[in-house]
Amino acid sequence: MSQRELAERLQVRPSFLSAIENGRSRMPEEKMERLKEIFEIDDFGPYMIEEEATVPPHTHPMGESDTLTQLLQHFHMEAHRMTDEGTGRERLAALEERNDFLERRNDRLSERLDMLREQLDTLREENYALKALLLKNGITL
Repeated sequence: MSQRELAERLQVRPSFLSAIENGRSRMPEEKMERLKEIFEIDDFGPYMIEEEATVPPHTHPMGESDTLTQLLQHFHMEAHRMTDEGTGRERLAALEERNDFLERRNDRLSERLDMLREQLDTLREENYALKALLLKNGITL
């Protein structure tokens, strides 16, 4: 996942995400929850380190690292590892297979819809013909 894609999914600017990765800003707590959802993680505990100094949100000096910076770097390395090992390609292949299945299903449903529309048109024509025949014979409903 690119930085831009992650920023879009987190609903932040890529420059803000870059500042977080470079240790110039901190991620708001609500975005941390979204990050868990994106990476399908319940607990950041295994990825966290102890902070030696308390740093106010969004404002710490250049070069100072925080746990989120290290976490994002870890995710970045994991993404490359997964791609290198084929896991990313396997997931992409599975998604492409699912997409192909859904496209075939959509085509079948579209064909069925076209057939039903033709049947409906035929029934409407028959209905009109029957009404005309009833009127011709003086029969009203």
